[in-house]
Amino acid sequence: MTWFRAVRRAARTPVVLGVSGLLLSACARFNPAAFQDSESLYRASLREFRGGRFDRAQAGLQRLSFDLTGRDSLFVLTRFYLAETYFGMRDYVTASREFRRVSDEAPESPLAPTALLRAGDSHAQLWRRPELDPTSGQTALATWQELQGRYPDSEAAAISGVRIRALNEAFAEKEYETGLFYYRRGGFDSAILYFRNLISTYPSSAHVPLAFVRLVQSYRAIGYREEQQETCEHLLQYFGTRPDVREVCGNRRPGR
Repeated sequence: MTWFRAVRRAARTPVVLGVSGLLLSACARFNPAAFQDSESLYRASLREFRGGRFDRAQAGLQRLSFDLTGRDSLFVLTRFYLAETYFGMRDYVTASREFRRVSDEAPESPLAPTALLRAGDSHAQLWRRPELDPTSGQTALATWQELQGRYPDSEAAAISGVRIRALNEAFAEKEYETGLFYYRRGGFDSAILYFRNLISTYPSSAHVPLAFVRLVQSYRAIGYREEQQETCEHLLQYFGTRPDVREVCGNRRPGR
């Protein structure tokens, strides 16, 4: 499941925004209650986050989120990085909710597009195995598409385009593997449905020629000669140089 692993790996990387003045002493014990002002607590919490100490960062950011209001300059940043701590601790359900809050409650913030991207990333992480219910993957796709609609010119939207292509390839791979499951067990009618759906839904997928080849083999197995011939004509026209295509359809191209 290479494409499935690729999209989850791409969505796993935390987003760290450039903020100056964060080099604090790493020797001091982190205690949110010891900080006298929000700025110092924020900077210390972010240092803990960047050091991978997500539980400490979360404690500091949680305290800040209770103390700050929407009018404070650090409020949106605090909410965003609080969501990142949940992501870092693999609590993807809470992370997705917190990222969504940032984008919905502060839609004009420069962080809103990135928060939507990370909300989609969180849902993508919840689709742990492609053979399982793909609802979380579909939610990730819808979230990234929403990002492209709401903030089409943002850098986050450009990144989401790459995510979407990879996720669609993962969906295509799932469809192909399901069709292959039925094919190998002689359930050719069911296999045909999955292979045809892959071809029509994900026409640019790398799995399309593979699905066509299995489609020909399925038609052959149940004696659908007309469908087999039509599919071979298409295969030879568009994928005629592939060895697997020549093996199932021969070398004769349409019109010869």
